[in-house]
Order: sequence, then structure tokens, then C-alpha cells
Amino acid sequence: MQRQRSGWLTILPSGKWFLQLPRQALANRARKPLFASLGPFSHHKRLHTGLPNQQPGRIRTRINWKMVNNSLRLGPLIGIMTVGEGAAFVGNRDNFKDISLSGKKWGALVYVFTPQSINWETKKVRGYLYNDRQNIWQEAILPFPHVVYNRIPTRKAEQRPEVLNTLSRINDLPNVTLFNRCFFDKQELFQMLGNYPSVQAFLPVTKKLDTLARFRSFCTEHRFVYLKPVRGKAGEGIMRVDYKNDVWRLERLKDQKAVTRRFTNLDDVWKHIKGLVHQKKYIMQQGIKRARYQGKPFDVRALVQKDGNGEWSVTGVGIRRAGSQSITTHVPRGGSIHSLSSVLHSLFSDDPEKMETQIHHTCLTIARALNEEIKDLAEMSMDLGLTEDGKLWFFEANAKPEKFDEPTIRRLSLSNLIHYAQFVSRLQSGRRVVAG
Repeated sequence: MQRQRSGWLTILPSGKWFLQLPRQALANRARKPLFASLGPFSHHKRLHTGLPNQQPGRIRTRINWKMVNNSLRLGPLIGIMTVGEGAAFVGNRDNFKDISLSGKKWGALVYVFTPQSINWETKKVRGYLYNDRQNIWQEAILPFPHVVYNRIPTRKAEQRPEVLNTLSRINDLPNVTLFNRCFFDKQELFQMLGNYPSVQAFLPVTKKLDTLARFRSFCTEHRFVYLKPVRGKAGEGIMRVDYKNDVWRLERLKDQKAVTRRFTNLDDVWKHIKGLVHQKKYIMQQGIKRARYQGKPFDVRALVQKDGNGEWSVTGVGIRRAGSQSITTHVPRGGSIHSLSSVLHSLFSDDPEKMETQIHHTCLTIARALNEEIKDLAEMSMDLGLTEDGKLWFFEANAKPEKFDEPTIRRLSLSNLIHYAQFVSRLQSGRRVVAG
């Protein structure tokens, strides 16, 4: 099998594509036009060789190629899917820029597109390429991508009928990889993971918050309980119930500050909670007494991704410590960032490396179990709790992680994203191409 190579692809505003190839790649070819096979539906595109003159609006990226029977295969093409009208697409544009620049560095053509921009008949999309010289997004008609990276930013947008229909149709396309399909549902997450003996020891008791009887029974048994919205994010809507000094305390965040109410009985707690949650679905979760660092509890935040070999790996782990006025560790809500090494050396000085290995093993065990249930996963972040005696607890996972603030984790996460796309597009293995 021939080794996959990379070269520089230049796309001009006129629609012409240029590829810089080594001389030996063209030595045995007759002097006739060069065509490339693009994307999973083998779109043919005339290619010009060499580097065109400088001109405004040109897009350049490194891309992988392979010559097959005098025809060139290029890839991977990575489409970031979001929502919005045309060039006014929404989402984390800084993240989209980073992914595009990472494709330029490691070898992939990255563009943003929306469900409305897909032409299902031609299997092409109206996409947006990032021009880093002018810091603008340029529209172009492009082949359907090998990999669709779902970055639709909200659950509400993802649940629109036209978006659900698009995701379903993409999922059925041959030779196209879609990840990650959808946001996680906390209740479903714990139900799925509860089926795996290898994971059960890490799961706090978790129940649906639906009736006073169930709420009273759960709180009476555990005395320390978290209430979490099934479809919440970034700590929104989380409440804490505990029993101390003969009173029940309900703590929640309001305007970035912790607000505490005290009650003499659980019936009154329930009435107050019902007035806060309205029709939102919530779960109850057994509270875990976490270890403290510099006097405050913390979560272990891990990013787990599939790598260039298609295998799950731990991209990085950081610590998120709770703020003085917060019941969560989320940084926008007052939490602070600390290195895993400093925390483990402080709390587990006898063998911090053993604890770190245990964290990595736990994250991978959970990711693999979830992947058994949800086939199109390729990355997730997860929050773990760590007790003073070194026991780990799984709190939640996010199928669409935001970027990590730690630079080393961020760089590796972008590298994994591109290299995983290169792996699944399988340019070098002659993956079966369907005409379109």
C-alpha cells in the first residue's frame, strides 16, 4: 500500500484549485489534465499544479493525497455543521477558526456548513472557508465532507425537525462519518452506564425527580443530594439539598452567588423546588463528599477523544475548584483552574502517578462503555469526583465539549480531531467510493 502524502492545496475565489505536487508524482503521467476525486461521493475536480500568483481571497491548506490510476484522491474534507442563515451561521466561531487552522497545519480541508446549505441531489454543500489572512469566512460550493463534526450549539436548535431530519439523513450516507450525533441526556446517560459492571462502581445513585414520595425517600436515605437538570449545561439550574443541624438546606446559584433557604421538612423543600424547576426534567443524585484542595472541593475534568488510530485516549485532565460563592466548579460561575499534577502531589503525595493512572483508566472505561451504546462518539469531556481516600465518582459527560483553557490540552485536542478525521476517511486504504 502506498504511503499517504500531503501537499499544499490552494483554492481561488474563481473556483480554480491548485495543488503543489513533487515532480516525481507527475513524472510518469502523460501530459493531460489532472483530476482529483473529492469527498465520499467521488466528485471529480480539475486540478492545476503548482502555486498560483498571490491574490486576495485565496485559501491555502495542507491536505493528504494519493495517486490511484492517474487520478488523485484528496482528503479529508471536514465539515463543521452548525445552524444559521448563510454567512451569519452561529456557534463558537473562535473554535471553528482553530479547527480550520489545525486542518491547514496537519492536512485537511475544513469548512462550516448548515442543514439549509446541503444540496442532496448533487451531494454538495455551500460551505464557508476561513481566510486567516483577512479574518473572514468565504462562501464556496464544496463536495460533501468525509466527516461531519456536529457543533450545533444548543439543544433547542438541535431538536428542530429540519435539523433532526438532516442528522438522520447524514447518518445514513455511505462513507460519511458523523460525530457527535447529539447532546447527552443526563438521565439516559446514567441508565446506559448502569448496564456495565465495569462502570457501576463509579456511579452515584441517580433517580428521576418526579414525585414528592420519591424525593422524600431519596433525601431521607442520602441526606446530601444534588438536583440537576437533565438537559442543563455549565452548571445552570443545579441545586443542592442537605440536612444539617436539624434543618434541610436548599442551595442554588442566583446571579453568580449561592442562595440558601432553610426548611423544617422535606414537603416544604419540595414545594419550593417545584416553583423553581417548572416543567424542566431533573434528576436527583447522591451527593459525594469530595476531597478539598486549598480548602475547597473540586472536580476532575477530563477530555477523552479518539485519536489518529481510531482509539480512545485521554487528551488531558485538569482540575476545576469551586468558588467561594458557588455550589459548582464551572469557571464562569466562580470556579478556578488548577493543574492535575499540583493537586495530586498535594493530596496523594505517596504515589500521585498511581492516582493519575487510575483517573485515565476510569475515563477510558466510561468512554468505551458509552461508545457501546452510542456508536458515533468520537470525543467527550467528563467530570469526576475524587474523595480523600482516592475513590473516583462519575458525575457527568458532555458530548460537545467546549475548548479547554489549558494550552497543552487544547493543542492536542485539535490535533486529535484532525488526525481522527484522517483515520476515518481512510484515504490511504482505498475506501469504497460511491458515485454521486
